[in-house]
Amino acid sequence: MSSAGMLSRVADSLYWMARYLERAEHSSRVLAVKLEAMLDQTPEDAAEAWVRVVGALAWPMLDEVSGQPIEIARQLTLEKAQRSSIMSSVRLARDNARQVRELISTEMWGQINQQYLRLTAHDAPQLWKAQPVEFLRDIADDFLLFAGITDSTMRHGEGWHFIQLGRHIERALLVSRLLDLHFGKMPDDVPHEVRAPRYFEWITLLKQATAFEAYCKVYTADVQPAKIAEFLIFDPEFPHSIRFAVDGIQKELRHLGPGGASGKRLQAERLAGRLKASLDYGQIDELMAGDIDAFLRGIQSSCKQIHQATFDAFIGYAVDEILPG
Repeated sequence: MSSAGMLSRVADSLYWMARYLERAEHSSRVLAVKLEAMLDQTPEDAAEAWVRVVGALAWPMLDEVSGQPIEIARQLTLEKAQRSSIMSSVRLARDNARQVRELISTEMWGQINQQYLRLTAHDAPQLWKAQPVEFLRDIADDFLLFAGITDSTMRHGEGWHFIQLGRHIERALLVSRLLDLHFGKMPDDVPHEVRAPRYFEWITLLKQATAFEAYCKVYTADVQPAKIAEFLIFDPEFPHSIRFAVDGIQKELRHLGPGGASGKRLQAERLAGRLKASLDYGQIDELMAGDIDAFLRGIQSSCKQIHQATFDAFIGYAVDEILPG
């Protein structure tokens, strides 16, 4: 299907399918790492760390989830009524995939359906209770498998580019939010005051971003907050850094080309270019000495603006904006 020929509803479904799956993969990894880390933390440190976990996965946080850590993790994994749960994200991703069943591969549909069935199986609560970390890691592996299946079995045309765009926007948002909860003041929607992260929490953060080994290859095992921020914000080669995701956003918008309303499409490209420039030329020393909170929240704001501009350009446009009268 040509760029100009893709229906807006199809683009919307592919884009949101990717965003929900990226969100679910991120949540499963963050929860698995945190549950493992609890074994080596004091109760006070673990409680404060869970504030960051809930704040990272539930926006706004407020009273999204409550209870003991294992119950919080269960709600954020299996609770159907919890809008921030992995279950909710997978259900919504599957619903969007069903809308475009004819455009995705049989293997993609089979994998996303399997993910959904794993979470809704009658014995899922028992499997979770017996081995919650293994349960979450198996889910995370399913999401990675889906990404590989998508790249291997779907034609890399416009639909594929909408999937990549959704993944990159969601990843930039999620990583910037996760970092925001570790550097400086808590976001306004997190009604808790917690101490600065301890050494062990910085290691946990790297693992939650699948970055510990990659970080050590660049900085050895010298775990310092400024170096962690530099790596997860500015590294151009690490897939879960903000800069890598933003580079991907700009690249995918260029691939989508003339498929939407030109003025609105150019607005999305301008916003992406401006955000990319801030990451290409940013300096970690300046951020750490200044207001890293504002920088990270600015990234989140920019991603939301890019999302809206993308919607206006490719999904919510009027037909006469791209077709001659």
